[in-house]
Amino acid sequence: MTVLLIVGQIVAWAVVAFLGWLLFLMVRQQGRVLLSQEELRTRLAEAEATIQRLAERPIAVPAVVAAPQAAAPAPAPTLALGTPAPDFRLPDLKGRFRTLADYRGKPSVLVFFNPDCGFCTQLAPKLGELAKTAPQLIVMSRGDKQVNRQLARTHHWKGDVLLEPNWDVASSYRTNATPTGYLVDAEGRIASTLAVGVDGVLTLTKMLNGAAKGNGNGHDHGADLTAESLSQKQDAAVEKAKAAGLAVTESRLQRNGLPAGTEAPNFTLPDLEGRERTLGDYRGKRVLLVFSDPACGPCQTLAPSLVQLEQAHRDNNLNVLMVSKGDLEANRLKAKEHGFTFPVVLQHNWEVSKDYAMFATPVGYLIDERGVTAGEVAVGGDAILRLVSGS
Repeated sequence: MTVLLIVGQIVAWAVVAFLGWLLFLMVRQQGRVLLSQEELRTRLAEAEATIQRLAERPIAVPAVVAAPQAAAPAPAPTLALGTPAPDFRLPDLKGRFRTLADYRGKPSVLVFFNPDCGFCTQLAPKLGELAKTAPQLIVMSRGDKQVNRQLARTHHWKGDVLLEPNWDVASSYRTNATPTGYLVDAEGRIASTLAVGVDGVLTLTKMLNGAAKGNGNGHDHGADLTAESLSQKQDAAVEKAKAAGLAVTESRLQRNGLPAGTEAPNFTLPDLEGRERTLGDYRGKRVLLVFSDPACGPCQTLAPSLVQLEQAHRDNNLNVLMVSKGDLEANRLKAKEHGFTFPVVLQHNWEVSKDYAMFATPVGYLIDERGVTAGEVAVGGDAILRLVSGS
């Protein structure tokens, strides 16, 4: 009996051990399942996060595939033919500050350059030859003054080297690469598409010389270069710009003046003392609106007559308002020299001139009490004075 009891206990313990072993196996297996499920959840969450990030990120599409319009933004367009070249004020190698107005009267080859650029190193000796054939060479360069001075001396550059440490001017000309360049005509307008690379920059002079030959009669018309005279020479340059990934646009700007009866575009600009002046404040009065520039010879000739006209019509509900370009100090000196008694406000580049559809100085409009142009645009000093004398 005792033996059977012992055997029964052994069998019972064996069963318990077996059941415990089975339970251990089940728990271990279940744990693996739970771990696998947790791992799957983690990986699924990571995958969902990755998909979300990819959905929010623009995807580069190979060139052979037609990409949707919104897949990648188009490159910033280069400056259009005939538009005013952006103004600048930069020091040359002698420390003198130069502006775009200093180069008016002759066409210019404007080159963006960097001494640390390998392609610019190839172009450097050729710029000496370029200066012999271009009426004006303007090199917008980065880097140290001494490095640029040595390059100019070694390679016999005859043009001006202007130092631009921050590359802001290059950005205003829609380029951030070197070497690149433009032709700028005698009136300060863009006369070519953006030239890219050594060959592109050298082509600018060839285009310039081709325009200078004009009608083939042997006369040099280089000083009369305009955007229109180069229109037939742009096809190759346009194709080069497109091949370089640059968007090329034609000018859609109106440049023949506003028609009579047009509501005068409003503007707010600082005067020579920094006070804001708005054209709309003159509503109910007649305004002779004159666009001027202290570097413009005909504007200087007109200035004394404007002072006399303003004094003569002071009690005749007529106000003279001058919109000028250029440096603040230059405008202050001009106002003091001629004794201006009327306000002079300063526009940046041609921001207001563009709205009035004229990129020239001096030009003027007579604006009536309703804020409407009372006649066509007047171009030149005599025509501006006749706006009032004939009214």
